[in-house]
Amino acid sequence: MLSRPVDVLPTSGPWAYEPKLDGFRCLLTIGEFGDVRLDSRRAKALGRYFPEIVAAAHALPPGLVLDGELVIARGAGVDFAALQQRLRYATTTRAALAAAGSPAALVAFDVLQRDGHDLRPLLYDARRAVLEEVLADAPRGVGLMPMTTDLEAAGAWLRDQPPGIEGVVAKRRDQRYRPGARAWQKLRARHTAEAVIGGVFGTLAHPEALVLGRYRGNRLSVVGRTSPLPLATRAELRALLRPPDAEHPWPVRLPSSRFGQTPGREIDYTQVAPELVVEVETDTAYDQGRWRHATAYLRRRPDLAPEDLAAETA
Repeated sequence: MLSRPVDVLPTSGPWAYEPKLDGFRCLLTIGEFGDVRLDSRRAKALGRYFPEIVAAAHALPPGLVLDGELVIARGAGVDFAALQQRLRYATTTRAALAAAGSPAALVAFDVLQRDGHDLRPLLYDARRAVLEEVLADAPRGVGLMPMTTDLEAAGAWLRDQPPGIEGVVAKRRDQRYRPGARAWQKLRARHTAEAVIGGVFGTLAHPEALVLGRYRGNRLSVVGRTSPLPLATRAELRALLRPPDAEHPWPVRLPSSRFGQTPGREIDYTQVAPELVVEVETDTAYDQGRWRHATAYLRRRPDLAPEDLAAETA
């Protein structure tokens, strides 16, 4: 199941609230004969990058499937950048060294299978009870996601914003697990959003700022720009940006109104293949489907694809 963004946490009905940790969503599967798989939401195998999770999973019973968030703890919070860094170490030796220096953990929030039996038809409360039982003596590296039914306690996660908590996910306690359905609700603790890079100011070799797009239905529309990028970010993106393979969804010049400027001018930019998703920080000046002010670039989101953003607005 997936979540959809909301402006306030729901209160009408039986709800459970969980913190949204800043990590990679993934499935941990222990097969009938003890074989272990760790897969991203987009079915990318992650086991070779996180051998410590695979090793920990061998202490769990076979026939188990857990849904959760893969994180790396840092102090009182979690470190998304360190998690991204781990994806660079694909060889067995380097992955093992990275695991020793920056160990990851899977924080499970749902159980989809136990002893080979499909638990998805069960309601949330029943699945949560099974999850708590299974993880009562969980090995180091596999933990249980905190949960509360107290709205005030959930609000504290938003107010206090402990490091690494992006917000709160609300889940109906009388709901079955529906794969692919956006039936959970997510309230962010700060004003951030994901967008697709559709172009740059400057050139592909020297990107100075990004032109951002978000989906309206099936159409990628211009929603704004970033402020000038830090030099390190320019170097990172320069190696990833590339020209479009086919016709670009935007014209070669864009109206100035697309960036909150006085209408009547057209602005030059460089088109890029709209395939990279980034996270930006915004203010509340958002109207007519656009950010009026420049956004601040936060990071790439390699765990998301443009079609994931399209699904949110479908």
